[in-house]
Amino acid sequence: MKTFNYFLYLLIILQISCKNFLDEKPDASLKEANSLEDLDALLNNTKVMNYYSMGLGEASADNYYVDKSSWEAFDQHERQLYTWGEEIFYQFYLNPWLDHYKTIYYSNHVLAKLDKIASEKKIEGRAKELRGKALFFRAFGHYKLLSLFSKAYDIEASKTDLGIPLRLSDDFNIPSERGTVEACYQQILKDLHEAESLLPLKSDNIHLPSRISAYVLLSWIYQARAEFDQSILYAQEALEIDSKLKDYKDYSQEARYPFFGFDDEIVYIVAGGGIYNMLGKSYCKIDTLLYSSYDIHDLRKKLFFERNKDGSYNFKGSYVGSRGLFMGLTVADAYLNLSEGLIRLNKTEEGLRFLEIFQRHRYDETYNPPLASMSQESALKLVLEERRKEFIMRDSRWGDIKRLNKIDDGLIIPARKLGDSEFSLKRNDNRYALPLPAEIIELTGMPQNPR
Repeated sequence: MKTFNYFLYLLIILQISCKNFLDEKPDASLKEANSLEDLDALLNNTKVMNYYSMGLGEASADNYYVDKSSWEAFDQHERQLYTWGEEIFYQFYLNPWLDHYKTIYYSNHVLAKLDKIASEKKIEGRAKELRGKALFFRAFGHYKLLSLFSKAYDIEASKTDLGIPLRLSDDFNIPSERGTVEACYQQILKDLHEAESLLPLKSDNIHLPSRISAYVLLSWIYQARAEFDQSILYAQEALEIDSKLKDYKDYSQEARYPFFGFDDEIVYIVAGGGIYNMLGKSYCKIDTLLYSSYDIHDLRKKLFFERNKDGSYNFKGSYVGSRGLFMGLTVADAYLNLSEGLIRLNKTEEGLRFLEIFQRHRYDETYNPPLASMSQESALKLVLEERRKEFIMRDSRWGDIKRLNKIDDGLIIPARKLGDSEFSLKRNDNRYALPLPAEIIELTGMPQNPR
């Protein structure tokens, strides 16, 4: 009965969330999607596949702070989230867990329908591309969930560490169980490697995946696994398709939202349709040491931030061109993943060459750091600093903290201060794996992440 109730619960919330999911033509429902056109329409539903509640990783990370008075005004679940507490999902209106699994469900439904079509006639061309898109969407959703709700990858511990429920079917009668972190990564990689062979090199619609977006995502995943040779390989593959970066000298520092449209550099769009109060302009204040780390010649210092009345700074530099957060994939990801990987493998000069190309698009003309004379240690420090400055409010810092503390001896200790109370996360703290929704634990009996 517990299993039945769980899937009834999932079905209800999915139906509530997805009702009229294709209000615009072509009008189709999940049940009626039996043609390639219908399946294409499902994957083009950007409200489900690209825009949803985001920012859970950013809200958990150390790029910002809130005042105690602001924190006290938050709902209970947001106060818990800010202090890495036990229950961070009290409401459904902002629930990345639900939103990611909804995207995964749509992907699985398309894959199931394609399998049925393939049994009736030879599947090729457009159908293969649809399969590649669905596999990418499923892999992206599982990877984001894994980076939030599981511990950092460890070559030995990940064989037993709890991962996430892998949903590989649209059949609600199949119970969800938590696999290991290693098993989850293997499935994600399997999906992506199949997808890359089916996708076009680039997509005219960057809400849809392409081979370059698959390569960039693969570079992130292999980096999370500390398999830097593979991360390098796929970052290079991505740059062979497109290496064009936004030149920040072309953007207005005085603009309310400097970045507009989805032009150069973006290879895949994911954006927050809803964000946590603590990340909103009224409350979110950029960490003072982080803000001061941006050089005077760094164009991001004025393009990313605006000054508050109290002298603190808030973030305005989203690629969405609004207060919504951009959390997709870009060419810059490939440059920075490639540079870090090369430096870690003691190919420092080559890694710095790619970092220099990146920096030319982020700093003014007078910036001329002595990169050529850098040691491996100094070069690694520099590329990690650039990662943090580039990926602010991109929902990636949480994953970076976890992996860097695993391979770099726990040098990052996120901390919060609220009046006289202090909160911190040391290396290998269980709280780096965020708690699953209590309702899911109650309905399924799955083990909860220990706090």
